[in-house]
Amino acid sequence: MIKLETHAHSFGGSYCATSPNEVLVDTYVKAGYGGIVITNHFSPSGYELLKGETHAEKVRSYFALIENMREMFKPFDIKVFYGTEVCAVPSKSDGYEEYMIYGISEKDMTDSKPLFTFTQKELFRFAEKRGLFMYQTHPFRDRVMTGDPRFMHGAESFNGHFHHYNHNDIAKEFCAKNGLIGMSGTDYHHEDQPITAGIYVPENVCTNEQLTEFIFQNKFKTIEDALTYERELRKYKENI
Repeated sequence: MIKLETHAHSFGGSYCATSPNEVLVDTYVKAGYGGIVITNHFSPSGYELLKGETHAEKVRSYFALIENMREMFKPFDIKVFYGTEVCAVPSKSDGYEEYMIYGISEKDMTDSKPLFTFTQKELFRFAEKRGLFMYQTHPFRDRVMTGDPRFMHGAESFNGHFHHYNHNDIAKEFCAKNGLIGMSGTDYHHEDQPITAGIYVPENVCTNEQLTEFIFQNKFKTIEDALTYERELRKYKENI
């Protein structure tokens, strides 16, 4: 088995990611991870960062950033998988909802209108039609609107980004109550951010399709460093 990071943002692909990509690579090499899913934001603000004038050009730019990370990780024999964190049209006006999709291809994204124009239900139908895995990220973070559990395959039951109150205990209960697959991710953005999460996957999981199929089986063990997350959260809140 190898350790897999399920939630990480690369510089230039997510407006809020500040860690240089060289630092991102070095961080996961030192942490002993064998795989990582690059999950840059796909949102109106993130869309503006992408090169190109047409939708197809912007999607090509989006995937080129992940391909660049794959090349950077290759010398260390660390596998890179495709993911996207979509900011869906919120169910209410005073919050936001983000959903992760695994297994998505460039063609899937190019042939569709921008995914951030979808509601949760529309996004779920998009994923179901293509056999993609969709889960809500940090569903109980402050300001986040918790989605309808009928229209997601899972939810992030542990989010390790220490700049936010993620209320992971409530997220775990939400997954258990609704029969959802519980995911665990560091939500990496910054070079001072400790790696706190992920899942274990077999070494023979090498493609995006294999990863999606494995997660759907819901037989994996999660990595959750709750003590580090809570310690760093307290330190961060005391200093802002």
